[in-house]
Amino acid sequence: MSDTESGDDDVGYGKPPKSGQFRKGQSGNPKGRPKGSLDYKTYVKQMLATRVTINEGGCRKRVSSLQATLMRLSEKSLNGDMKAIEKVLSLADEMVIELEAQREGRVLSQNDEQILKRYRASVDAVEMGSDDNGHQHD
Repeated sequence: MSDTESGDDDVGYGKPPKSGQFRKGQSGNPKGRPKGSLDYKTYVKQMLATRVTINEGGCRKRVSSLQATLMRLSEKSLNGDMKAIEKVLSLADEMVIELEAQREGRVLSQNDEQILKRYRASVDAVEMGSDDNGHQHD
C-alpha cells in the first residue's frame, strides 16, 4: 500500500491536505484584531460611562455621557423638536414593555423567549435520539 492509499492522508470534504492546514498555534487570520485590543461594544460602553461636566440651572454637575445625552434629548423634546419627541416616546414604550414583562415574571424579551424555545426544542430532539433535521443518532 502506498502513502496515498493509507487512511491517514485522506483528502476530501472536511479533510484538506496537510499542506493546506494551519499549524498548531497559528491563527487563520494573523493580521486580525490583536489580542487585548477592545472591540466596538467595549468602546461604546466606555464612551457612555465617561463622566462629563454640564451646567444645569447655573450649577456645574458631573454626569455620565449617557445621562447627559438623555438630558439633552429630553430638553430638545420639551422645546418641540419632533424627532426628539419621537425618540423619547419610543424609549418610554420600550421601558413600559420591559416593566410589564418584569411584573408578569418574564424577565426575557419576546425575542429571547423565542430563542430559548428553539434551543429547548433542539435539546429535546437530541435527547430523543434525533437532531433538528430528524436524523437518528447511533
